[in-house]
Amino acid sequence: MSRYAPSLVLIPMLLAMSGCSQEHDGMIAFQSNRDGNFEIYTMTAAGAEQRRLTENPANDIAPAWSPDGSRIAFASDRDGTWDIYTMGPDGSDLNQLTKAAGTNTAPSWTPAGDRILYVSTRDAINGDVYSMKPDGNGTERLTADSFVKDSPLPVPDGSSVIVTLNDRGRLSIASIALRTKTVTPLTAPDHNNFAPALSGSGTEIMFVSDRDGMLQIYSMTLSGGNQTRLTRDGVDERNPCYTAVPGEILVSKKGGICRFTLATQKETLLSFRGDYAPAWHSR
Repeated sequence: MSRYAPSLVLIPMLLAMSGCSQEHDGMIAFQSNRDGNFEIYTMTAAGAEQRRLTENPANDIAPAWSPDGSRIAFASDRDGTWDIYTMGPDGSDLNQLTKAAGTNTAPSWTPAGDRILYVSTRDAINGDVYSMKPDGNGTERLTADSFVKDSPLPVPDGSSVIVTLNDRGRLSIASIALRTKTVTPLTAPDHNNFAPALSGSGTEIMFVSDRDGMLQIYSMTLSGGNQTRLTRDGVDERNPCYTAVPGEILVSKKGGICRFTLATQKETLLSFRGDYAPAWHSR
């Protein structure tokens, strides 16, 4: 660790000085390469009690909470290929869910917690969205040859999924109707738009875009309307995540995770040791 970086013991003190209080309930799961490779960690919504959940020479990434907070799904290449795993919120009871050919990444949960969605290349070079039960059984292919790159998010009524597509190197966000397989672009193809996050109400999408020259956070409706820039600074912002506090989001930047207040553009540093992909839960 750099001699200029504060130790974890000082984090609660620094957070108090920066205005972050324990009134922000909840837990944050995230990935970090602070120990040489990506592992899954958790911390409180105030950045305290940082705990490493996985310990493996391979990479563990993209944590996603189940709706009830009892499981964390993530992707790992510990068996030589990328597969989906789940574990308890303390790292116990590890289960490997996918064992098929190809890469299996980017897990997310349905609102009821009865299915896990993920991206797999098992049936095509380009990724498609699949779903399975939380025990790994009942696999279903939901899309067909759709160039899915990342981030399958089911809308609340289950009629479609929001995804990141990779079409000849350009990233865009689209909605795919599950019954008809119809792909509806939500962002224009002239810039990269990716990493969608769905609000708790299911009516708004946050995402990352480079349309203004750097990676910043934007929002839009489920139909792609009212696209609005949310963050304005000189540093690339990634991995937006909603919290339970209205007007406050999580973002990752420069190897750290921040809580960001949209109205004041004020950010509070929560963690800063090669940390990315925050996932918030109210547990």
